[in-house]
Amino acid sequence: MLDQKLNFFFKPVLKKFATILLKYQISPNQITLFSFILGIFCFIFLSLGMIYIALIFFILNRFFDGVDGTLARLKKPTDLGGFYDIISDFLIYALLPFGFILFDNNNSLSMSLLLTSFIGTCATFLTTAWIFEKNKIKIEQLSKKSFFYSEGLIEGAETIILFILMFVFYEVASFIAWIFALLCFLTAIIRVVKVSKILNSII
Repeated sequence: MLDQKLNFFFKPVLKKFATILLKYQISPNQITLFSFILGIFCFIFLSLGMIYIALIFFILNRFFDGVDGTLARLKKPTDLGGFYDIISDFLIYALLPFGFILFDNNNSLSMSLLLTSFIGTCATFLTTAWIFEKNKIKIEQLSKKSFFYSEGLIEGAETIILFILMFVFYEVASFIAWIFALLCFLTAIIRVVKVSKILNSII
């Protein structure tokens, strides 16, 4: 829900940083790999209980995740780059709940449910994107507005905010994870209902 607003706010900063990288002929895929490595370090420090160091690496991971997309748009976006970016995001997001479990076994139930809810959001995200790409001509005829396939209560911005809250208030990370999981399940349901209605209307 907050993605467009935050993108508008951070876009000038990301573009300026990406422009500098472009001068040094750094590719978007290299930034994606660098971002992924930062995410791995975040997971390692989290699992060792070094919460605030992990938080710094998480913020850096998300920053460079924004940079790689901006850099790609300054050059020429590729399907391969998008492929690497999505895989990197999903793997890091999946590792973080596991890291909270390794940090504190009392988080096991809530983080396991959170991981399960991620399956719902990831599956609906990818299948919706595929379905709307396959039917994009029909969808454009149906409405003048383009369908933003990641619509839901939990998108990229909300995911980042909730993970940051889990880092900062790690004593109640389990409670935040329960709420996070519920919102993810609701997001998956919203996508299923919305896509079903639209596709039924164009059959």
